Amino acid sequence: MATEDECLEALQRAAKQLGESPTKAQYEELGLTPASATIMKTMGGWNAAKERADLETFDPQVTGGQPIQPKPDWVDIPDDTDWKELTGQQRWYYKNRGERICRKDRRRNRLRKRLRTYKDEQCECRRCDEDRPPCLDFHHPGQKESNISKMVNNGYSWNSIREEIDHCIVLCANCHRLEHHDSVVDHLSS
Repeated sequence: MATEDECLEALQRAAKQLGESPTKAQYEELGLTPASATIMKTMGGWNAAKERADLETFDPQVTGGQPIQPKPDWVDIPDDTDWKELTGQQRWYYKNRGERICRKDRRRNRLRKRLRTYKDEQCECRRCDEDRPPCLDFHHPGQKESNISKMVNNGYSWNSIREEIDHCIVLCANCHRLEHHDSVVDHLSS
């Protein structure tokens, strides 16, 4: 998950590139990271994030707003959810849920492929020279900031993933288990 500061910086970068406060669609067109969904999750909504970034927010009252249209028959929402009580953003999500899930899956797959390629081209176990990518782990020798596989699954930017990898030592699965075993034994004997 991106930090609040990373979200705010990305929004300000987008505003600078566009010359105006970005809509979610404009932000997504720029291809910046963190993703708009991550910003919304981290900051509690798109307008909340823009407010914190000192950017102009959308006020439906200014434009006269739009009445809530009835829920289309083809849109599925949870049984305990009332369509009219959802925000416009939530209604949009339910209408576009399939495409959003596909988009997220494509991003995850690209990141997984890039990580496999990175392991294949640049990694081998520091202890035993094992170099087959499926066997390799990233060991955090100090304080663990984040988990590489969770970062990939959550759609972090490749730059953020690489920064975390740079804090790690590459070990094969066996040597990684031994490293943790040795750490526990050392801790218990001291």
